Amino acid sequence: MVCQSCEDKIGTNACPLCRLPRAETDAEQLARLRRHVENEVPEAITFLGTAYSQGGHFGLVKSDKKAAKIYRRAVELGNVDAMSRLGEMTEYGSGVKLDKKKAERLYRAAADRGCAIAQSSLAFLGDAYCEGRYGLVKSDKKAAKIWKRAVELGNVEAMVRLGYSYETGSGVKLDKKKAERLYRAAADRGHAVAQFNLGIRLHSEEKHEEGFRYYALAADQGYTNAENNLGCCYERGKGTELDKKKAKRLYRAAADRGDAAAQYKLGFLLDAEQKHEEAFRYYTLSADQGYAFGEFNLGCCYGNGQGTEVDLGKARYWFERAAAKGYERAIESLAALDARV
Repeated sequence: MVCQSCEDKIGTNACPLCRLPRAETDAEQLARLRRHVENEVPEAITFLGTAYSQGGHFGLVKSDKKAAKIYRRAVELGNVDAMSRLGEMTEYGSGVKLDKKKAERLYRAAADRGCAIAQSSLAFLGDAYCEGRYGLVKSDKKAAKIWKRAVELGNVEAMVRLGYSYETGSGVKLDKKKAERLYRAAADRGHAVAQFNLGIRLHSEEKHEEGFRYYALAADQGYTNAENNLGCCYERGKGTELDKKKAKRLYRAAADRGDAAAQYKLGFLLDAEQKHEEAFRYYTLSADQGYAFGEFNLGCCYGNGQGTEVDLGKARYWFERAAAKGYERAIESLAALDARV
């Protein structure tokens, strides 16, 4: 077997490795593959396992049991791809008995040998322990332990997950500095969520200019939360010059992707421009998602007839929803509404 680029170059010519002419039929190709398997060529064994796993190749009938048996031999011979594939079958119980621990060992073995797919699978297994999915008992400690190994192997997703664990003290001792280092490592590799999380950390440390830069990097990738926070920076002049127009554009971009906070903030800016009907529409979108500030402002719209007709019943409804979330101004508005009627 040769790589695809070499196969494209060879075309219908003889194989430069074994000098045999190109196989004309599936049966001939399968016979050659089996000869390599009999000679215990790990790559050939893995390829045959994949053929059984997928079915249809060389006229073979799909069989997870046969695939797993073949992958085991390839694993014994040290094939990294087979380790990852057998790990996946073991994780989901395909052709073998479901065994998460064995799957983890296989993923670790492949990940330690530089397999990117296995490294991602290892990070995903950490997620499963964190959330208690796929029949696993929820364990923040196990999740963090797996993510640590994935981080050592350079997996970016695991850096973000482990960073959040250190930031919140989930499964590890709370350590904001470690969280920031992990976020930075992932952010500098282009991970939008890490860039956003790092921006939050930096702003909390009053490092507004650096925080603004990371928000901008995440927003450039279309990450909605970052667009919202970047809009706040422009609206308040934190980390950059005050620019209401840029703030409005960013809020609108995030609002149109369904971000409730951005919908509320855009509504607020539109109100300031006396565009009350448009503001009312965005407050409605925000309130419908249960965002307390949006609920309160929508109540104000109905109470004052701003952007819509006066409707005290609807005003009360939205004030009550915001008040139920502990929003003080909504509680005060309810009392004022009672006095009014």
